[in-house]
Amino acid sequence: MRSIRAIRRACALAVIGLAMAGTAAMAQQQQPAQQPPNREITLQNETDLVLQNFYLFTPNSQDRGQDRLGRDTVPQGATFRLRLGRVQNCVWDAVAIFQDGSEDVRRRVDICRTQRLIYGDPAMPTLEAEIANRSDTVLRELYAAPARPEPRAPEAWGPDRLGAGVIDANATFRLRMRTRDCAFDLRAVYADDREEVKQGIDLCANRTVAFDRSGIPRPPTQSVALVNRHLATVQEVYVSPSSDSDWGPDRLGAATLPQGQETVVQVEGGCEADIRIVFPNGGAEEAREVNICDQPRIVLAPGWVVQRIEETPVPATTPAPSPGSFRLRNAGPLPVVEVYASAPGAPRGSDRLGADVVPVGDAMDLPGLEGGACAADLVVVFRDGREVSRPGIDLCRGEEIEVR
Repeated sequence: MRSIRAIRRACALAVIGLAMAGTAAMAQQQQPAQQPPNREITLQNETDLVLQNFYLFTPNSQDRGQDRLGRDTVPQGATFRLRLGRVQNCVWDAVAIFQDGSEDVRRRVDICRTQRLIYGDPAMPTLEAEIANRSDTVLRELYAAPARPEPRAPEAWGPDRLGAGVIDANATFRLRMRTRDCAFDLRAVYADDREEVKQGIDLCANRTVAFDRSGIPRPPTQSVALVNRHLATVQEVYVSPSSDSDWGPDRLGAATLPQGQETVVQVEGGCEADIRIVFPNGGAEEAREVNICDQPRIVLAPGWVVQRIEETPVPATTPAPSPGSFRLRNAGPLPVVEVYASAPGAPRGSDRLGADVVPVGDAMDLPGLEGGACAADLVVVFRDGREVSRPGIDLCRGEEIEVR
């Protein structure tokens, strides 16, 4: 009897044990899986360059993934907290890219143990200097390199210390470098591409360095005298090297150049210059690639921008104007600046010369009336504003129409 009871009791305990084990297993299955912790690392930039890009990716992966900094950067001497979110992995490859394009590659970094990545040497002394732009032009780029006696090629200056910034006129910039050196060569590049270099500056003793464009090498300067022999005042004068892409400032400023007077203009650059004069009525004349070394005195007279008529051989036969056009010859003392041709009694319409002029002694073919009509009222305007009218003229006669 005792043995049977013992067996029954053992079986009952076994059933209870199995039930309890099943209940524990079900409870364990119902519990949610444990989430990985929120991870973050701190980037500490102790170099003298801006840290521009940072990549963190699975070890030995060929794809670096996205730039973890996004639109941010880590300036010199600054830190940046990078939140990675809930990630299980602790071991990563890290690549930091600085403003000069150099890369710091670190393999298999355990961010669970090392939560601060330091770039550069914190023990390296920091040298700071104030760079002042005391010119009236934006300073676009700034370079600093240890001093040396021989000139440097542009690529040997290292990175632009301004990064994406500039130094506005009469503004300053704090230059910060990790270095044990004191003597530096500094190079400033302005918005007009002119460069100013200061060599052997002791930044340990001189903590403020000013750039004012006084150190920019000056190109040779040529003088040219312009004499006004026109019958009208010259309102504006522009003289610029032929290699420049624009005319530059009005050389007369608030003044004018009346008839019979002259002005002297200083031109930086070589001997080839472009000259443009503007009259009060808005008309303009210009000459390109004038050798002001051979012609230091230029007379601004009717026809000065074209070859003299007596120097141009006249062909024995002159072809007739093309169909639908007429030929106008300027026999007057000034260039013709406007020409109007309209049906008799109709409004003048548009100027048929446009931006052109008919120099003294020259002839030009101009478009006739729409539809090929012949009878027209012709009005010619000279440089001084004088008008010559030819009412009811035949534009189809195929002969030159001479005005004076």
